[in-house]
Amino acid sequence: MATAEHVSEPVEGLTIPRLLRRNARRFGDRPALTTGPGPEAGTLLWSQLRAEVAALARGFGVLGLQRGDRMLIAMSERAEHWITDLAAVHAGALPCSADDTLSTGQLRAVARHSAATVLVLEGEEQLRRWRPALDDLPDLRAVVLLDWNAAPPGDPRFVGYTAVRGALPPDDAGFEALTDAVTPDQPLALVYAPGTTGDPEGVLLSHRDVIHESLLQDRRLPVPDHPRSLACPPAGHVAQRALGTYLPIRHAGHVTLCPEPDRLLPALLAVRPHAFLGTPRIWEEIAAALRAKLTELPEEELPEERTAAPPRARTTAPGAHRPPSEGEDAPADLAGTPERLDARAAGLLREAVGLDDCHRALSGGAPLPAGVPEFLVSAGLPVHEVRGLGRPTGAATTGTSGDRSAETGGVPPGPDPHRRATEKQPTAALGPTYP
Repeated sequence: MATAEHVSEPVEGLTIPRLLRRNARRFGDRPALTTGPGPEAGTLLWSQLRAEVAALARGFGVLGLQRGDRMLIAMSERAEHWITDLAAVHAGALPCSADDTLSTGQLRAVARHSAATVLVLEGEEQLRRWRPALDDLPDLRAVVLLDWNAAPPGDPRFVGYTAVRGALPPDDAGFEALTDAVTPDQPLALVYAPGTTGDPEGVLLSHRDVIHESLLQDRRLPVPDHPRSLACPPAGHVAQRALGTYLPIRHAGHVTLCPEPDRLLPALLAVRPHAFLGTPRIWEEIAAALRAKLTELPEEELPEERTAAPPRARTTAPGAHRPPSEGEDAPADLAGTPERLDARAAGLLREAVGLDDCHRALSGGAPLPAGVPEFLVSAGLPVHEVRGLGRPTGAATTGTSGDRSAETGGVPPGPDPHRRATEKQPTAALGPTYP
């Protein structure tokens, strides 16, 4: 069984491709990616994941993807998204994930700004959204389509994912050379997310950035060796990239991908993650589920303050997690932090939603609505709100759930390599970013 010292190692000189190689060699028979929480789910081991990345990287070379090129990716939370992204990194290209909520106009802006040479789409839905933006990609060489049945007839720009993956036979020596060629300060990914105004903002990540981010999280919120985690949309957010993708690679963890948001709660129960990153809306759903379970607990499991007036607690519970509407004051019973539930009762609640073994609970994308963090703390589930999502690694500061003072300060991010964030028209992403 692997121990902490087998996974932890000096980070100087490390890159994501080197970590992937380490995982394939030392933890090759451990699970890496599982798509979906059900019995039909498929799992890739770390050795299998790296083999898939190598095959696709060779195919991208046939398409003419070169060092310094950009690649746009529009996929749901699935294994092929990981494989595509990592294959581009090995090829020396810069993968760019765009948020799936971007409008047609924003997609056009991303297309123009990225100057991508390859676009990788999942299927009919992604093709419908991106097709109006194809003319905004003057350097486009190929559109790789995972679902070939959705390909438009007679358009030579389109090629199937399977065909790209099988374009060349294995070349182990060549792939190891690609792995060794990647350097820590080399750009790792460019993430486009909606800005507060105007066109989407691009955030540039380097290998050094995300590896230092993992050190910060380990210091603040340690997790067991090879932690289980659950990844759910949106994959295009900086926090999901840094904390939901690259951090598990460093830990050689087991990530279960949940592409369907409505299956989140069953997925949590199936995975029982050690680490979980969700948006505020997801944490609202979890709070609602916890409150529903609270009404089902026997009276002897509730704290004395609540057993004295259970009808009131049960009357207010379903709506207490709801954020106030515009112009509406927060409910009076949310003005202060609610009493902490008895440890046994809180444990039963967390177990009922699959978060009884969660060591690292994170929220990103926006502040949690009033009442949600306080209730989660009362249930023994402090959620750390990630601040500064427009920064390179997605965690410029973090604040503990329920501690609103963190909004004005927060916890320093620890080791701070030269952090780089692009502006609304980020010059760092225009043209080649490295030789």
